[in-house]
Amino acid sequence: MLSFSFGSSIQEQPSVGRAPSNGIMDAMTKRAETLDSSPRPVKSAFRAIEILEYFAARQKGATITEIAAALGYPQSSTSMLVGSLETMGYLAFSEKDHLFSPTLRVMLLGAWQHEAFFAENSLLTDMKTLAMRTKAGVMVGLRQGTHVRFILSLLPSLKTQALWFPPGVLRPVCRSAAGKVLLAKELDEDIERIATAANAEASDGVRVDIPALIREARACRRNGWAQSLDYPRPGWANLAMGLPRIGGQPEMAVTLGIRKESLELRRDELIAELARAMERLKR
Repeated sequence: MLSFSFGSSIQEQPSVGRAPSNGIMDAMTKRAETLDSSPRPVKSAFRAIEILEYFAARQKGATITEIAAALGYPQSSTSMLVGSLETMGYLAFSEKDHLFSPTLRVMLLGAWQHEAFFAENSLLTDMKTLAMRTKAGVMVGLRQGTHVRFILSLLPSLKTQALWFPPGVLRPVCRSAAGKVLLAKELDEDIERIATAANAEASDGVRVDIPALIREARACRRNGWAQSLDYPRPGWANLAMGLPRIGGQPEMAVTLGIRKESLELRRDELIAELARAMERLKR
């Protein structure tokens, strides 16, 4: 079972929980002392990496105040760095406990090396298998406010005509299949609130039919999957299912991106492949 936490605010939040242990702070101090005699790294790059290493040592979420205090950084630059890491999908903010935590995308940076040693029961291995079996683009996304951010994207091969969003890309939560799956986990009144906000922010002028979206969410709760046809472009489609919950992480969804006609011809087969992959990940 994988383990790691998400959100959309980069503002400083009230401190929650205990301050970092002396062990963590001692380790950070020794690291700084070691670097004093070495060529100095680029400050912003060094600090971004050190924030991620701080979480590795702490092994739980933290506020901006706690991060700044532990690393000895100014509060303002810490807020900017944490905000940048969140925007890129490496950190996430939990509205429930007001903490930032690393996301699955951090782990996926080295997943190809992990896979070489421990290929069995690997998320990356299972997603590659799903891509090969379905001949579709496979993407894993999570909700950030009124959008879905994709943190993993795979193609079965470079020659396959499949839909693929690069990692880090944002898509409207109310229009993508992954977004509909994630919205289905919310109460109907919360879906209405999120959709109203999304419609107000729609830069392309495309607004969703909120009652129709709620009906789709209800159908997703019954069936376990959602789809979007002629999205993000005419002739293309995506089919999504919820990823089994990973400890400490937000809800995520797996999407297949494929030609619309192929989805309509193979829908039952593709749903079965998605369900099979999700069952493997539960083990």
